[in-house]
Amino acid sequence: MASPLDRLGASLSLTEEKDAGIVLPAGLWHADPVPQGFFIVGRLLSTKPFHPEALQTTLKAAFNSVRGMDFKSIEVDCILLKFFHVLDRDRVLERSPWAYDKNLLILAPVEASDNPCMVDLTWCDFHIHIHGLPLGKMNSEVCSFIGNKLGRLKEVDLDSNGEVWGSSVRIRVAIDTSKPLKRVLKLRTVLGDEQLVTFTYERLPNFCYLCGRLGHLSRVCDLQLQNGFSDSGQHTPFGPWLRATPFTGFRSRYSGTFVKEQGPSPQFPIYRPASSLQSDSTPQQYRKGAAIFGEFGSPHHPQPPIVQVSPLETEPPSPIFPLAHFPVLLLVI
Repeated sequence: MASPLDRLGASLSLTEEKDAGIVLPAGLWHADPVPQGFFIVGRLLSTKPFHPEALQTTLKAAFNSVRGMDFKSIEVDCILLKFFHVLDRDRVLERSPWAYDKNLLILAPVEASDNPCMVDLTWCDFHIHIHGLPLGKMNSEVCSFIGNKLGRLKEVDLDSNGEVWGSSVRIRVAIDTSKPLKRVLKLRTVLGDEQLVTFTYERLPNFCYLCGRLGHLSRVCDLQLQNGFSDSGQHTPFGPWLRATPFTGFRSRYSGTFVKEQGPSPQFPIYRPASSLQSDSTPQQYRKGAAIFGEFGSPHHPQPPIVQVSPLETEPPSPIFPLAHFPVLLLVI
């Protein structure tokens, strides 16, 4: 995500007298950076411009940071967020994907030594459901193999016994948003057996039903401009059936509503997400983290106001889609 100035600087050839550069005092550049906060850089994947003030107001309400958050617009479609506690930042990243006005907001952490304008903002984490696997093939190894073909596998969702089984399998994958969404995959074994699996995505924002890419709708897709293009919209290669209903279980993420419950004493209530469900911790571990985080209220440390947020409105499940005319990716395993 290099800016025009960054690209210009990389292409410049310095004259001989300027090639030596400027000598900095000893230790100035290589001194350990002292972070004044915890940063996230973001890019709004949309064909429409956004109003920074409106986006800032919406994100502050949605993120509901306990220690607060600052906001800066750094490029036309990019923002820089500053948090004052690492758990505030990590909670936002774990709840990805986020959307603003139904357009995907890609987020990535930034360290104090990084240039935020050079961070790659093309990958975004999604929970993906794998449909069509036989029960005997619903295991972590097969699902990990499939997940790495979809993108960068982050996690295979296991039950309390460490097993994978059910009508579908849920995995978390970082996908390349510059490429079309993957709908179907044909698996072929070395013995010639074939199995067709399909995919649906949780909390899927706006995407094109013609090319399958995130960030624009069909009416502004470049395919509309091709000579001889004609489509009534009834038989598009992609459609709302790619949306999955978010999984409801212990490993689902925050619902976004913070509620008050009884703490160690009436003077020390606990504020927790209404779902009380974390992706990587038990309620007991979360309570321990909450104590460190400072979520136990007291007369001297009032709690922030309770805010109802919804990271992304989810549409109801859609019917099974036809596969006969779909191109498929063939893998030999």
